[in-house]
Amino acid sequence: MKKALSLAAVAILAFAGAAFAGDKYDLKISPASGKSGDKATATVTIKAKGDYHVNLEYPHKLILKAPDGVTLEKAKLVAADAKVSKEELSFSVVATAAAPGKRTIEAELKGAVCTEKTCEPFTETISIPVEAK
Repeated sequence: MKKALSLAAVAILAFAGAAFAGDKYDLKISPASGKSGDKATATVTIKAKGDYHVNLEYPHKLILKAPDGVTLEKAKLVAADAKVSKEELSFSVVATAAAPGKRTIEAELKGAVCTEKTCEPFTETISIPVEAK
């Protein structure tokens, strides 16, 4: 019984941590849109909320996986490729679609936001829309 209660407490804490992520930062994804064959830029932005700030020393990353028919300028973006301030972390994703249509770049975003007392690393699995005309 004691072990079951401990497992239940761990499950509740894990769920509470996942639900709390919305209080730490906002995530915004602006799609890439343009003519087929031309470069288009999408933006992935984390904006710190409340007492949180973006950790300026964390090795932030955005790892991209392009679908067929989309070429990426870079498949892995790191902190040096981003605009980083205490308020915001922003990556620009440059993609070229070979033909008209809608596609999706799958990505993994890694970063960290902190308060004066704690640091909270995060990993987000995201989708970046690409539309070519």
